[in-house]
Amino acid sequence: MLNLLHRFIGDRAGNFAILTAFLLPVVLAATGAAVDLGMALIASQQLSAAANGAVLAALSDVQVLSESGATVTQEQVNASAEGFFLANTSNLAFTTLDSVSPDAEIRQNQIEAAISFKATYRTTIMSLFGINTVPIANQAHATVTLRSYMNINILVDTSQSMGIGATDVDQRLVAQATGCAFACHIDQARGSSSYDDARAIGATMRIDVARSAVTAAVDAVANAEQFPGQVTMGLYRFSNDLTEILSPSDARARDLTQVKALAQSQINLDLLYGGTNIEQALHQIATKLPRNGTGNGPGDRIQYVIVVTDGVESGQAWTNARDWFLHPTAAPNTPSKAYAAHEVNYALNESACGSLTTNEIGTYFIYTEYLVPKYGKISSGDHKRFDFITKSLFPILQTRMSDCAGNAKNVLPARSPSEIEAAVVGIVRKLSSPLRLY
Repeated sequence: MLNLLHRFIGDRAGNFAILTAFLLPVVLAATGAAVDLGMALIASQQLSAAANGAVLAALSDVQVLSESGATVTQEQVNASAEGFFLANTSNLAFTTLDSVSPDAEIRQNQIEAAISFKATYRTTIMSLFGINTVPIANQAHATVTLRSYMNINILVDTSQSMGIGATDVDQRLVAQATGCAFACHIDQARGSSSYDDARAIGATMRIDVARSAVTAAVDAVANAEQFPGQVTMGLYRFSNDLTEILSPSDARARDLTQVKALAQSQINLDLLYGGTNIEQALHQIATKLPRNGTGNGPGDRIQYVIVVTDGVESGQAWTNARDWFLHPTAAPNTPSKAYAAHEVNYALNESACGSLTTNEIGTYFIYTEYLVPKYGKISSGDHKRFDFITKSLFPILQTRMSDCAGNAKNVLPARSPSEIEAAVVGIVRKLSSPLRLY
């Protein structure tokens, strides 16, 4: 009996059949997963392609309607996108469409179409193992700027804080040339050349970066123009008050080569008064611009304002005789901190865009993020200033700008020179871009 038992245990003749019995479910499950997931992937790709086609088709319809003189509504864009999507997803095998959500946004001559969807793929082989469905979800976005006449006004903060070194290396060079970290360039108005000395040894200041960003933006507009004279540009700089470099009503405003030349030569630091009053600049530009137009003709242009600033306001001002005073246009708001009767820091008042908003003028901010100096002589008063700015203003600056502009998408934070240039160029391209997915 023991011999028979040992012979039975040692017999290997049926091992393949036993292994097959054990492995067959695993093989079937893997094969089923491959088949079902592959089919689900195909369904997902077909749905995504339909979504892309839907937003592009909806905006193509918008362009046709606009060129015929018709007014386009958000509801029309949504209905067009959803109709196209549903018409092209009705016969997907084993797939149920659970929800479709179109979401269009119209901002002046810019129209964005978006559509998101959720679907369920019903499995075949995988259902034998308890997995009955595979969820599918995706979204598509497209944007178009309608063929319109427009006016783009760029306001550049040219106050003392824009004279700081643009990068860590540049700050070291400024300290090396001037002996101090911040605002030494104001001595240039008193006969010194500290600002030029810093540039002579290779330092690049924030103002230089802003100037380069604006000239790059002008190039971007020139490349994006769809027809001659489509875009006019206004150029301004501001510290305590707004200074007009080029009015959009000037004949040169249509010649982008001249606009670029003026930007290169005229966007420089304000060396006399030196404070920062963004609110005053916004109030003043609002008085210079007409109400936002339809874009249908050169005398009825869509109006845009782009502000390049670090967002920290100061009412400080001074004259050549070193007489310091609080500039009469300064309007400190909460939170604020005064260091002397003539010196106070605060953040942008979110109501400052009110006149522009009333006139339906699109407002954008390039938030260049205030740089706290690291090198050179920094007084105890400046240490207190930077501490207040860092702790009390930094957390609210971007929100204040968003509230002022009326849309968080209209505020682009940018710290490095490359980010600042990319932000300015990105906005002007968007203001005059053709139909595209994004």
